[in-house]
Formats: sequence, C-alpha cells, structure tokens
Amino acid sequence: MHLAMQNAETINRLVEQGEFLLKCFHEEREKDPAGMETEFARGELLGWRGTLHTLYRDCAEDIVNRVVARTRLPIPDVEVPCGAPRAF
Repeated sequence: MHLAMQNAETINRLVEQGEFLLKCFHEEREKDPAGMETEFARGELLGWRGTLHTLYRDCAEDIVNRVVARTRLPIPDVEVPCGAPRAF
C-alpha cells in the first residue's frame, strides 16, 4: 500500500496529531524529564505510532518522518528512563 493512494485529508490529520503529540512530549520533558506527565505523553505518542504501523504498515514511517521534518523534534526512545515512575 502506497501512502499516495490514501486519503490526503486523513494523512494530513494524522500528521497534525503526531505534531501535537510530539510537541506535548517535548514540553513535558522540558518541565520534568522523569515525571509522570512526561511518561504519559511518551505513551500517547508511542501509541499513535503503533496504531500507524497497524494501519499503514511500511508506510507508517513516512507519516512519522513528516512529523519529525515539520517539528524538527526527535521521536523519543521506547525505553523508560531510570528513575521514571512505573505503575504496577
């Protein structure tokens, strides 16, 4: 499946959502790198990315790359940093 064959409006909305989530993550990380809100924002972003991979498979990273290019912010690692709170 090629991304060009998808509905452009849907793809643009997914990019906008990714931009919002990535910016929120970086804002929270600036406030408190190991805080609960930072990890919540990381989870939201990684959930968005995982959903993209489920729906668009190989083309998902094209959407992620658009988000990174537009925001000029890196995608966070999947690893939870040491000292971050964890739920049971």
